[in-house]
Amino acid sequence: MEQTIQLPQPQTSGGTPLMDAIRQRRSTRESYSAKDLPLQELSNVLWAAVGMTRAQGGTGIGTTGCHACPTAHNWQQIDVYVARADGLYLYDAVANTLQGIVPDDVRPMLAGEHQPWIVDVPVSLVYVADMAKMYGGGAGDFDVFRWTDSAVAAENVYLYCASAGLATVLRALFDRAPLFEAMRLEPGQVVTLSQVVGYPA
Repeated sequence: MEQTIQLPQPQTSGGTPLMDAIRQRRSTRESYSAKDLPLQELSNVLWAAVGMTRAQGGTGIGTTGCHACPTAHNWQQIDVYVARADGLYLYDAVANTLQGIVPDDVRPMLAGEHQPWIVDVPVSLVYVADMAKMYGGGAGDFDVFRWTDSAVAAENVYLYCASAGLATVLRALFDRAPLFEAMRLEPGQVVTLSQVVGYPA
């Protein structure tokens, strides 16, 4: 795997009109092509999820700008990891890069016995909530917003995929404990959801 992959600048204008994209968005299961997702498409997908949209910093800890998905209290606590055949990467929205984490294919851990077709989809996004960034909230906030904020990012991906003719589905059925270890996460980081992205078969 590469230590750092510089992504092309995301294409942040054009595409299908919003109302058409909402009407066309759908979950696709099993019917995926094995064709690789080009870096330009991957850059667009990741920008839609949590990319930087403007420079205003807001109030979150260590914020450097505003992201495509809103988060409660502007915590900006959602990280997006990219699982591919050549390894696991972390998306750096500010630098627009993929940072190599582990050189292992973790997609089989996302597949599970009930959805083996996941392994054949070139890209799986893994949403991780960093609880250390969720300061000043109550216990209910920790329980609710790690899921809802991940889902907002995932819906952005749904709409981009509808606009670009890509297939996707959001998933929660996988064993998080071994995945946590394989991803080398730290205490306080929580794997929430996973989302495959690829070309329809």
